[in-house]
Amino acid sequence: MSRRIYRRRFLQGAGGLSLALPLLNMHSQRAGAEPGYSDDGFPLRLILFLHPNGIWPATWWPTAGAGGQTDFQLGASMAPMEAYKDRLTILDGLNMTAADAGPGEPHQSGMGAVWTGQPLQEGDMVGGDGSLAGWGGGISVDQEIAASIGADSLFSSLEFGVRASAFGGGEVRSRMVYSGAAAPLSPDDDPVSGWNRIFADLTLSPSEMAELRAKRLSILDTVDGQFSTLMARAGVEDRQRLEQHAALVRDLELRLAEEPVLGEACVVPGVPPSEPFDDANTMDRISQRQIDLLVMSLACDVTRVGSVQYSNGRNHTQFPWLGSMTDGHELSHAGDDLVDSWNEWATREHWYCEQFAYLMQQLDSIPEGEGTMLDNTLIVWGNELAKGNTHSHYRTPFVMAGSAGGQFETGRYLQGLDQPHNNLLVSMLNLFGNDAQTFGHPEHCTGPISGLV
Repeated sequence: MSRRIYRRRFLQGAGGLSLALPLLNMHSQRAGAEPGYSDDGFPLRLILFLHPNGIWPATWWPTAGAGGQTDFQLGASMAPMEAYKDRLTILDGLNMTAADAGPGEPHQSGMGAVWTGQPLQEGDMVGGDGSLAGWGGGISVDQEIAASIGADSLFSSLEFGVRASAFGGGEVRSRMVYSGAAAPLSPDDDPVSGWNRIFADLTLSPSEMAELRAKRLSILDTVDGQFSTLMARAGVEDRQRLEQHAALVRDLELRLAEEPVLGEACVVPGVPPSEPFDDANTMDRISQRQIDLLVMSLACDVTRVGSVQYSNGRNHTQFPWLGSMTDGHELSHAGDDLVDSWNEWATREHWYCEQFAYLMQQLDSIPEGEGTMLDNTLIVWGNELAKGNTHSHYRTPFVMAGSAGGQFETGRYLQGLDQPHNNLLVSMLNLFGNDAQTFGHPEHCTGPISGLV
């Protein structure tokens, strides 16, 4: 028998009757948390995170110990995430086979397939080696999830970019999120533009939060009164159910008096300073501002699905704040024996890991029940390539953070998976209440990742 009443029902203004009447038929209710919500009623969120051109395996992959999945040391590039090691799930052995099944060169096909699990369509966009390709072949997993958990939000999803449209963007190598086949969604690279769209008209005052709390308590009062009416005409078995749920409502009233109302962590941020956003010299500052905007968008519950895309498949950027001035695309394609080049690349990987750690830190700073917003979020970090100088899609790096409301064990390094990355996309759907067994191209999917959840 479920002993959970979900916050969304209060927030949507459901009447007490809708909470009371099903109590007499609890055996038919879904066990566990409502899809899209944690066990204690907080909404689940999804964030996609991407940097391009693959990784340097020697500094990226962890070193496994003898004690199983939880016994590992982070690689040098991931050192900034050490404080959150127990909240990570590192996936080793996922192959983007769907990317190799259609037209386009590897940067094109990888960007189009990483979140859709679909080969590219035919088209006339020219890749780095002269290959021709079209847009991605289907909806991306974040948009599939947003269709269910983001339907009632002000924004079903928000796409943030950090130089995502640089170097002549607006083509397949610069887009990773799709609302459908050949329907890419463009990330916004400008924090000022993002703030104006999200927060300019958003106001949440303390009095409004108090009013929301009062409404929720009022609903519980109504349910409490209905118990008395129902008890007078209920049989013995139904009386027992009603008494159990009356105790649950009293417990919930006490918790509501102590817990923050959903959205109380919302603080409308100040307008970001206006400065060039398509500029290597501002990239580090733009990154932090975009992450801050995304986290506060989630805290204010204006969306439950978001993404952050760094650069794109062309990736000709430099990192002057790190003293790294080599063209990024060229750097990622260096020969394996060019130690200095890969040390420079590892420095950039280290910075990306700092950004990922900052995202986790910001989410973890917002309390929710006995945990934090990070606990109720799933962040998935991907790439369009496995390794730049091979252009391979085999052993493509994927990292997860958070547990989507405690649905699976974190702090693990899962090695030797050797399966299509579409299986990860299916697992993501399942975590948000979608029971699908395939996603993307069915020939490149064998079901959810075994043992992940």
